[in-house]
Amino acid sequence: MDAKNLVGTKLDGRYEVSRVIGAGGMGAVYEAHHVGTRRRVAVKVISTGDLSKDEQLIGRFQREAKAAGAVDTQHICQVLDTGVDAGTGWPFMVMEYMAGEDVQQLVRRVGALHADLALRITAQSCMGLQKAHDAGVVHRDIKPANLFLAKSDAGSILVKLLDFGIAKVKIEHASELGDAGLTRTGTMLGSPLYMSPEQARGVKTIDHRADIWSLGIVLYEMLTGRTPYHHIEALGELIIAICSEPPRPVQDFAPWITPEVAAIVHKALRANPHERFQSAAEMLAVIRPLPADGTNIDDTMLVSLSETHKALVAKRLTMPPPPANGTSMPPAAYAPSTIPAQSVPPPSLTQEGAGTTGGTAVPTERRPAPQKSSAGLVAVGAALSIAVLGGLGYAFLVNKQGPPQSPVGASVATDTATATTTPGVTPSPAASPTVMPSPRDDKEIVVELVIFPKDAVVHVDGKPVKAKNGVIEFSGGMGSVHKVKLTKGAHEIEENVTISDRGARPPNLELDTKSPPGTRSTSSTPATTATAKPTSGQVSTSFND
Repeated sequence: MDAKNLVGTKLDGRYEVSRVIGAGGMGAVYEAHHVGTRRRVAVKVISTGDLSKDEQLIGRFQREAKAAGAVDTQHICQVLDTGVDAGTGWPFMVMEYMAGEDVQQLVRRVGALHADLALRITAQSCMGLQKAHDAGVVHRDIKPANLFLAKSDAGSILVKLLDFGIAKVKIEHASELGDAGLTRTGTMLGSPLYMSPEQARGVKTIDHRADIWSLGIVLYEMLTGRTPYHHIEALGELIIAICSEPPRPVQDFAPWITPEVAAIVHKALRANPHERFQSAAEMLAVIRPLPADGTNIDDTMLVSLSETHKALVAKRLTMPPPPANGTSMPPAAYAPSTIPAQSVPPPSLTQEGAGTTGGTAVPTERRPAPQKSSAGLVAVGAALSIAVLGGLGYAFLVNKQGPPQSPVGASVATDTATATTTPGVTPSPAASPTVMPSPRDDKEIVVELVIFPKDAVVHVDGKPVKAKNGVIEFSGGMGSVHKVKLTKGAHEIEENVTISDRGARPPNLELDTKSPPGTRSTSSTPATTATAKPTSGQVSTSFND
């Protein structure tokens, strides 16, 4: 019997299955009604071949219910029931039915989110994570598809965490929740693009701070429309990059983001867990003052950024240089910019030009390219690639329109003597100077443009220009417009770049090598894949091994 054949049947004699919401490698999620109460529910069923007889897999599946059920918060999807269907022998889990979409679908639909909305989503996610962590549960698979934006009849939005199927239950709580042997230390579990360095290495000491990293990656993606390692296609290379290369500054892809917001992202993404936010509550405390009127969300906020907003350029957060060994970022502390976050509260997000970012930016000194990892790390990456390919084949997203697309630690350059600090961020004793555009003569200004991928062939006004560490340099008069062309294989893009007193506009140019040739994308205006807006009354959830 396949997944669709359950439609019209009574699962375990208790749940009338009305339709398939989504299906994946492990089974399917159905809309159903309890025969007694008529409550509408979502039922997750393992129904694929031998998977339903895999004791370890079933153990994880059952533990998802126990882990979620052990946490009392509105920010975690409720698990109502579990069981095994007598007729098919398939295990199932019954969850609350939610209308809305998940963050992955939202970003795919509208592109990069307004920073105000991204912070609200992150703040509510922190509320759910803190409750889970307090109960001794580490999610270990935080990603956009597992953050569901549940919509109420009144239009308010509540962020709910989905899928604790691979949650690691701390050893002191294992005896209470059972199945202690199912969490095998040294095993890499999670979605690769969102995994922390310690998860990628498969270390035995993974704790709740792995969730902080993953949430930082989600925040990065909400702000920019892409993940830091989106460009890496090979799994082994991705693992090595996560373990050895700090993420590129979030402002490289979203120059309108204020330093206060960028500082939060990069503190969450410190390679050393001891240098990240030490709890979801600590991260929440830093985020909470930034939205103008709290962390509530309504459906009028779920809109695209205006082109006017994307054209804004905020003061840059000066990133620390990469470490000499290329394995972790230095233990420093970021200072925020001189711009108070509350000085420019965003107006209605439905209006053109909604929200502003304070300050103006000048081209900053580029960081050297992170050093590649050692041969030993290459070997680790290769070994972990095999582990991932064997253990991550079961993820799927219900209600998807297509495949997934998918510290605080240095000083911020300031031009005044007074700095406004963000809670939890320690000011640096000395600020790094910014680099102003240097005039070559009275008529020309030299500017820098970040290009991606770094090995793309670059032409400016038809002339080849060599990139150094992903940055090209060219010159022209103030206000002059130059045609910059990136080419790699069959992919190419040509963009008009203007020289201004703030440097190159846009400051970044990205060639999308994953989409079919002809797809056009710039880093200053993140590319998105347009999909149909989900219909009301659908649930999104996922299976993960």
